[in-house]
Amino acid sequence: MKKIANILLSKLRNNEHFQFMADFLALLGIVTAVAINSEAEAAEFNEAFTKLDESLRVDSGSILTEKLQQSDNRRDNTWRAIDARVKATLLCPIEEEVEAAKRLIRIIDLYGDVRKLSYNEETGALTNLTGDLQNRENGADVSVLGLSNWVAALSNENTTFKDLKNQRDTEAAFKNSGNVKEARLLIDPIYELIVERVNAMVSLNMTSPEIENFITELNQKIENIEITIATREGRRVDSTVPDDETAPESV
Repeated sequence: MKKIANILLSKLRNNEHFQFMADFLALLGIVTAVAINSEAEAAEFNEAFTKLDESLRVDSGSILTEKLQQSDNRRDNTWRAIDARVKATLLCPIEEEVEAAKRLIRIIDLYGDVRKLSYNEETGALTNLTGDLQNRENGADVSVLGLSNWVAALSNENTTFKDLKNQRDTEAAFKNSGNVKEARLLIDPIYELIVERVNAMVSLNMTSPEIENFITELNQKIENIEITIATREGRRVDSTVPDDETAPESV
């Protein structure tokens, strides 16, 4: 019996992610949480899904949401470029640059992959990180690697994001607060836990026809989404048309 296939949820756009979670919730209702020994997890998932739904409804009502998502993508990409540049320098033949990269990577690693954080946590982390990289002690190393402009750009992008977030928060002051990124970070681990539970049952030969049908139907939905993602990424190679927002990538 096949297990539930892996899916990189961070690659899904918000609407795709919501629909996939809605489909998963429907399938979960058919197989029943009792059958897969996941009653507590199913209850948590249902609650997290409600928050995701509410967040999407609030976000869709804000004219600033798209700008905020694009701003978040820009700062994520700049952070990724800096992280990759420093790590690549560790392999370069110039000793001075290697030593500078070693010192800088220790600072960057202190904050971890900021793209996995909620909006507010990422904003704070990037404020502190860019401050560390721009101070007198580390500025020389940043300059040696030719990253001064990149770090300045990351700082500016983070400030722009913070300003947009404040504007949207003011706009939503009389609405229920909603943050899709945070809602996704809440529901995704619960989904993964339930999948892990089901796959463990497969390994232990504890499945039933209902569970097997659940796995088959869920894998079909995962396959359909993977095709959509592959098509989109293939099109991105030959097109300059921008994508809409996805959750913080982990690659």
